[in-house]
Amino acid sequence: MTAGLRIGQVARTVGIPTTTLRAWEQRYGIVTPIRSESSGYRSYTASDVDRLRHMRALVESGVPPNRAAGIVAASRPFAGYASSTVVPGVHDALIRAGHYFDDSALTAILDEAFSAGAPEDVIEHWLLPSLNAVGIAWQKGQLSVAAEHFVAAAVMRRLGSLFDAAPSGRPRVVVGLPPHCHHEIPALAFSVCLRRRGLDVLYAGADIPLESWSRLAAEWAPRIVVTVATMLDDVAQVDATRDALHAAGVPAFYVGGAYAARTSSTIALPLSMTSAAEVIVQAASVNGWV
Repeated sequence: MTAGLRIGQVARTVGIPTTTLRAWEQRYGIVTPIRSESSGYRSYTASDVDRLRHMRALVESGVPPNRAAGIVAASRPFAGYASSTVVPGVHDALIRAGHYFDDSALTAILDEAFSAGAPEDVIEHWLLPSLNAVGIAWQKGQLSVAAEHFVAAAVMRRLGSLFDAAPSGRPRVVVGLPPHCHHEIPALAFSVCLRRRGLDVLYAGADIPLESWSRLAAEWAPRIVVTVATMLDDVAQVDATRDALHAAGVPAFYVGGAYAARTSSTIALPLSMTSAAEVIVQAASVNGWV
């Protein structure tokens, strides 16, 4: 999403009325749009959209608006990981390692990256943009399917190690993908972020049939379930999963990913994983699930 969005476009993308957007802007200073000199129209950026999604998710979780505004204000701005943000030479190390099926180089790259900072920051600001670069290389025919899978498998192993190393607490949160959805790296990465915040995360994996979602909800009784709408085709599957979980008595259902706002009657998480994790933590707190 690029700069220059009008207020109506932003409101539709975030899923709130324009009156609510104006109220949050005026009362809490959540965003500061740029006004054009010629027309005076408000102009918003992709970062503004994500901050508003963050605010909406917190409020829908039960956090009072004034408290939610403070949380959003304290959150670090999200740089995004769209293709326009991929910087050659910065995010292409995984491509080179994948091209040559160089396992030792790939391990060294991941070791160096995750030793440079907190896993949440590395995931959000290096890993996901780098994987986006890998995906672009595959789309352009610069990387084979086997090479792309080779890189993805190494990343999944590393994220699994990070998940296992983080202590779990409360409440129980289930993270998994709806039927026919296979892009599980973002979901596992988010599970790592949640587990490092002290939550008891059950990572259920990809392509979970509706009957399995219903059984999981009945047997585990999670208070919070998180899934992902990475592709447009995922939206219908997410909505069906929501219906199954609602029927099973799950009180809170959250959706992350680029198409989260397209889903119905769900709480769309901000694109920033650290901000999204904060939404889940705050929801658990205000609802007494900790």
